[in-house]
Amino acid sequence: MARRSEHSQEEIKQMILEAAEDIVQEYGFSALKVRKIAADIGYTVGSIYMVFTGMDDLIMHIKMRTWQKLAKSIESYMATTEIQVPIEAFALGYLDFVVANEGLWRMLFEHHLPIGKAAVPEGYLQAQVGVLLLADRQFKKLGDQCPDKQVVRALVNSMQGVSMQLLIQQLSDESIAVAKLEMLLLVSCFMRGWQTR
Repeated sequence: MARRSEHSQEEIKQMILEAAEDIVQEYGFSALKVRKIAADIGYTVGSIYMVFTGMDDLIMHIKMRTWQKLAKSIESYMATTEIQVPIEAFALGYLDFVVANEGLWRMLFEHHLPIGKAAVPEGYLQAQVGVLLLADRQFKKLGDQCPDKQVVRALVNSMQGVSMQLLIQQLSDESIAVAKLEMLLLVSCFMRGWQTR
């Protein structure tokens, strides 16, 4: 590892974020501690607080990056899959990310800012909404009659429910296969209901 003086503030920020993400992925959100991050990157706890205003600020930055990674992962999945129905590809791409990034995905919903605390980093809401806009674009590929954004949000929230049910169980090839079938059933029922209304 390079000496501390060799890292810029931005490099230290990236080191902190990557170390924190590794901890969350391997041990879960509850294991995320500033001392552990500092030890992993070879810096002091004070150095972390020179980059982030507090633990909530750090967590919100991790969550923002996770939303961004989720959107990129879904786009990558859709670009390489043979599935022809765009929203089905979106749903399976979503589930694929959840399985590969369980700790980070769980943290999106396990962490809540204290009431009245506005520690939302710039770009966070855009990253979160980016996943919904991606789903919206998949609907637009199906024709002019695209559901409104609240309907798209309801479908994505339902996908989150299927994903959470999967993670409650022991992950196995069988449980993942069942979750994929449930995702496809969810999309199929949603599409029939939306198209016949």
